[in-house]
Amino acid sequence: MKIIRTRLKPYGESTEFISLPNDMKSLIQENDNKLFHFLVEHDNVSTVKEYGVGSIDSDLVDSVIPVKNSNYVILFNENGVIEIDEDNVMLFESLPRQHTVDQWKMLRKMTKGIDIGDRISDLTKQGANIQYCRNAIDSGIESYEDFENHNKSFVPSWNLKHLKSPFQKKKKK
Repeated sequence: MKIIRTRLKPYGESTEFISLPNDMKSLIQENDNKLFHFLVEHDNVSTVKEYGVGSIDSDLVDSVIPVKNSNYVILFNENGVIEIDEDNVMLFESLPRQHTVDQWKMLRKMTKGIDIGDRISDLTKQGANIQYCRNAIDSGIESYEDFENHNKSFVPSWNLKHLKSPFQKKKKK
């Protein structure tokens, strides 16, 4: 579930939804104890939810919902107060695709020797305690396709099926 847009509840005349995350944040912060309409997307279905001191939607009560394309979440209290929490940042990380890794390797090949990491002296030879001072592209970046290929033989619930390893088909003796 994500919040896509928001606006103040229109009275008489229509108002437009705001879709920029920073504008949505300032709209909520500047208008305490007012009624808001939130355009919420859940499973590719968008619905408008009304929330505020005068009207509390039971679907939103005590929920923490991230705002699309932002680094903050919105907290909906049971008394109708809406809070913005920038400390509870939700990260959605993923592995890069193979095409992206190939582009990084091509860029590294073009900048080999020109990069600042290649131009400074090797600090591990001078006694510094830097064991992992290397370029991430040279050491290898795993792509999503690599991850899928390496885990084809993974067996879910391998310990319940009396297997020695999640990657082997041998049974325990």
